[in-house]
Formats: sequence, structure tokens, C-alpha cells
Amino acid sequence: MRIGINARLLRDSTMRGWNRYTVNLVAELLRRGVELVLYSDRPVHTAHLARFESESCRVVQAPPMRYVVWEQVWLPRQCARDRIDVLHSPYNYSLPWSSSCPRVLTLHDAIDAAYYRPRMSWPDNLSPRSLKGRLHNWAATACANRIITDSNHSKRDLVEVLGIPAAKIAVIYLAAEPRFGQRVSDDALERARRKYELAGRYVFYVGGWEMRKNIPFLMREFAAANLNGVSLVLGGGSEHQRAQLTQLARELHVSDRTRMLGWIDDEDLPAIYSGALCFAYPSEYEGFGLQLCEAMATGCPTLAARASSLPEVLGAGGATFALDSPGSLAELIRRVSMDGDFRKDLSDRARARSLEFSWSETARQTLSVYESLLRAADSKQTTTTSDQPACER
Repeated sequence: MRIGINARLLRDSTMRGWNRYTVNLVAELLRRGVELVLYSDRPVHTAHLARFESESCRVVQAPPMRYVVWEQVWLPRQCARDRIDVLHSPYNYSLPWSSSCPRVLTLHDAIDAAYYRPRMSWPDNLSPRSLKGRLHNWAATACANRIITDSNHSKRDLVEVLGIPAAKIAVIYLAAEPRFGQRVSDDALERARRKYELAGRYVFYVGGWEMRKNIPFLMREFAAANLNGVSLVLGGGSEHQRAQLTQLARELHVSDRTRMLGWIDDEDLPAIYSGALCFAYPSEYEGFGLQLCEAMATGCPTLAARASSLPEVLGAGGATFALDSPGSLAELIRRVSMDGDFRKDLSDRARARSLEFSWSETARQTLSVYESLLRAADSKQTTTTSDQPACER
């Protein structure tokens, strides 16, 4: 089996969202001996290539051209030349309208249609940028032979909001990388504390700071918990978002107990999760919520909003709180801080739940999707041949 992967976003070294999914899936498929061809219109970053060192993997980069020409002309032609069996785009879009092989799209969620679009003004909804993005997404969705999504919640949204047939969609969970499940040494914990100036006990969050991530809610609940000697550590975000949250921290009188770290180096994440009093995830909408898997794998007591896919992913691995019930998260934070038995129970449950996710299983189920498409293609070809008169065979 020779699989083509749309790898154009791997030009960026960052390991957030789509890139983390793509890198881990590719690495695991290679471990299983699958032959992969990575297609891009720009160089794949060397940090990712280091994970893909295998005789079964090669990168094919197109010469300079417009993006739409790369996607709709160059990519399908190159797949035909390379005798690709299945072409897979892991990025919600970027599939050619036609090709010589079946196409798979990973559509991680329906966030634009289900969350953002209802909150946008009519002018924004009809802006050229919005319409262009919608067109790209619709085209990839329409021409995909199968769609992979990250959770049953996302599948429901894809069916109910985007009108995609349920039979076309396969739900395949993501996972934390194995390193999150490895014990973090005391030295590594101390290095992370010094590097990020983390003093005492802290409630941890890492991810985006955009509206749906609901960081102001987390800050208000932290302030309401009113715990001496406990700080709130926020990882991720951007500089223009920092000013708004800094002002809110002042208004809540928690400026001296709020640390905004910005970007956290990937290798430091396991230590910061491990050293936290708890991990709190207040997002209003997630297709999966990979940070929950990471936090649980480290044994960090994990608290998640009772919203979208988060309860599905958390399972019995932590505690949930209601976003429409002020004080719900504050009470959990107080209990984790003051009740050692509760904290240990959450930690044990987190580790147990984390064992139900693995990139090996993600790759195995993804391979099953590829194989089902090849069987369907072979069956169709056999049927077509058998229907021909004997003189035409």
C-alpha cells in the first residue's frame, strides 16, 4: 500500500493542532511499514523530517506555483505518476477535485459552521475571506471518499450542521505522545520550574486564548476559589491577547498570582503538566481536546468543561464542570487543593483513562479506512470488468 499525504503545513516547525496530528500519524504509519509519499509546495521542516527517517518515506516538493494549481493540477498528476493507492489530507481541506486514487479527508470538527458562523455578523459571513474558506472546505468535503473525524461529538456536528452522510464518516480518537506517559524526573521538574519561574502550587492551562477557549471564565473561577499560595499558569496565546487578560487579572485582584507564559517549548510540557495542582480546560467548543490526553497521561488531575467533545474524551479520567454554573470550577479547584485523597483519585483515574488512547491504535484504525477504500475500488473494478462483453476484455 502506497499512501500519499498532503504535508504542506509541515513547513512550520510548531506542534499545535493539525501538525501534531499529522506528525504523529505519519510516524506511526511508518513504524507499521506503510510506504508514504509526503507532498508539499514548500520544504518540510527538518524537525519533522527527523521523525520520518525511514526507507518507506520520501518527500516530493512541487516547483513554485499558485496554491490552487498545486492542489488541483500538480497534486493529482503527481499521485498518478507515483501510483498512489490512497491520498490523505489531514488538514480539513486541500484535496484535489479529481484524482486517480481514492481520497481521505481528516475533518477534525465543524467549528466554523457550528461555533463561529452563528456568532459572525452578516458582513463578516459574506466577506471574500469567509466565502473562500467555506468553498475550500466544501470542495474537500464533497470530493473525499471517506472522512475521518476526532470524536463522536464532531461526527454529529458534521452530519447535522454540514449535512455529510454518517456512513461516510469514521471516528478515530487522537492520543498523547508516549513521552507524556513517562515518569518526569525531579531534576526535569525543577528545571521547568526555574525556566518558567513557577513558584509553589499552580492551576495549569495550555492552548489558544481565542474566544471559544474561554480563558476569562477560568480566571474568574480561579479568583473565586481564593486559594492562598496557588497561582494560575496560562500557556499559549499571543501578545495582543495578553493585554486583555492582564487587565482582567487586575480587575479580579489576581495579577500577582497569574503567570502568562506564552509559548511553551514542547519538551517542557510533560514536566509542567506533572508539576501542576490540576489542569483546567474551560473551552466552549473542541473537536477533541488533545490537551486532556496529555494531562491525563502525566497523571495530572484533569478538570474539563461539560461542553462539546470534552466529556467524551475525559470519560472517567477526571471531573467536569458546568460553564453556565458560576462557582462549579472554583469548587473543584478548592477541593483538589485541599483534599489529598480526591487529588490522588483524580490522578489515578487520569492515568487509567490515558491508557485507552494511543497513536498505534489511531494508525491502525486509519489503515482500516485506507484498506476499506482499496477493497471498494477493487470490487468496483471487478464488477466493471465482468460487465463488459468477453470480446472487449
